[in-house]
Parts: sequence; structure tokens; C-alpha cells
Amino acid sequence: MKRLALIAAFALAACSAADTSPSPDAVSTPDVSEAPAPIGAYMIVQGKDYAPGSLGPYAAALPPIYAKYGGRYVAFETDIDVAEGGSDYSAVIISAWPSKTAARAFWDSPEYREAIKLREGIGTFDVVIVGALPTQ
Repeated sequence: MKRLALIAAFALAACSAADTSPSPDAVSTPDVSEAPAPIGAYMIVQGKDYAPGSLGPYAAALPPIYAKYGGRYVAFETDIDVAEGGSDYSAVIISAWPSKTAARAFWDSPEYREAIKLREGIGTFDVVIVGALPTQ
């Protein structure tokens, strides 16, 4: 049940991020036929000790902030397959960013500082930003 609630919350957020319908605040509508921007960095979030469904409002607040800073979800998993060592995390979420600077700008933004309040006291999360390997 916990896995289903988290998947639903992040799927809602990811689908909202992919919405290409015009909004009154939109400057321009993205051309969805174009390939995604090159990936310069990844943000990896590992979470544990949260209640099912408790992240819904937080997850729903993220898509417009991700879009503003160029981020997108690339992986979300609650059925973690540990190949070596140990992990007590319940979920891993990976997002792609144009650069480490863009990922950090998202993280430090006033919009995200407000959104993160929606998950205060809900679980434990470790977040790292790593540079992507150059494409060849």
C-alpha cells in the first residue's frame, strides 16, 4: 500500500510536469516533438520512514518548479533491488537537470524552499547532486 501511494503521488507530479496544455502564465508552449535537453547532472533522492500518501501535496507542488529550472524525473522506484551492501530506504527518485548549477538553483530557489515545507516532519531523505558523464 505504501508503494502504491508513493507511486501515485510521484506519477501525478510527473504527469503534471509533462502537461503541455497552455496556461495563462505560460510564456510559450514547448515543442514536445523535440528531444529532451542534454543531461548535465542528476539529483538522487533516497527516502524512508514516511507514511503512505503523506507526500502527495509535496509531490504535486514540484512540477512547475522542476520545469522552471529545467529538471525532469527519470526514475522512481520503491521496490529497490540492492545488488551489494545494504539499504533501508523505501524509495529512490532520480531527476535529470541541464547542469549541476541548474539542480542547485532549483534546490536553493524560493519556490522550492516553500514546497519543501510540505514534507517537513515526513520521513527522512538524503539528496545528492552528481554531474553526468559527457555525451559522446
